[in-house]
Amino acid sequence: MREFLQGRINLVKSLIDSSLSVHYADLVLITCAVLSACASRRWPRRLPGQNIDRRSFIELLAMHSQDDFRTSWVSVPSLLNDNLISETQTPYGNPGNASRIYIDNEIDLSLGDAIRKYPQVSSSDLRRHCYASLIYERLRCGYSHEYCPHESITHVPASRKNARISYIGRLSDKTIKRMISFHLNYLITLAEYHVSNLPSSPSTYPSPWWIDEK
Repeated sequence: MREFLQGRINLVKSLIDSSLSVHYADLVLITCAVLSACASRRWPRRLPGQNIDRRSFIELLAMHSQDDFRTSWVSVPSLLNDNLISETQTPYGNPGNASRIYIDNEIDLSLGDAIRKYPQVSSSDLRRHCYASLIYERLRCGYSHEYCPHESITHVPASRKNARISYIGRLSDKTIKRMISFHLNYLITLAEYHVSNLPSSPSTYPSPWWIDEK
């Protein structure tokens, strides 16, 4: 299983380096499928029809990734897009920064820091806007079900810096929507990490799952 999944990642890398016309959607679809397989391997469904895909995918990324992946960090621009916080509570509210391009470590927060900074936002909503959740909902589901991402996702990296995520503003109905780009290198490295740490036997279900914690 590990060799097969690593082969899919190698395929993604080969497609990037090839002369073929390959889209971000194609590469992300394969990469997210690999992550889904890793989650399913760790926590197989116990009963026919049992749906733990969302919980297990997010659990894998949030709780079983190295700290440097920051998969449990909260995307501040995503909170802003969903009107859970105001622009004045973010770096965008500083003079001259409304249209600035940010990368993840310049604006996003660990879950603990986000809880302290935004006490008006529920822990559930903060978890729903962490990287692990966004990768599942806005990349994995978007491309798997409709072959297109969430409306706030852009395939064009806003920054060429070495980053996990970068953000750019896009004017929409006289307001600025913060567009999110998950950098391919970040997603590929994340998938490689989980393939290399594929368990030899299933794990017990967490109680509760990370995404369900209050």
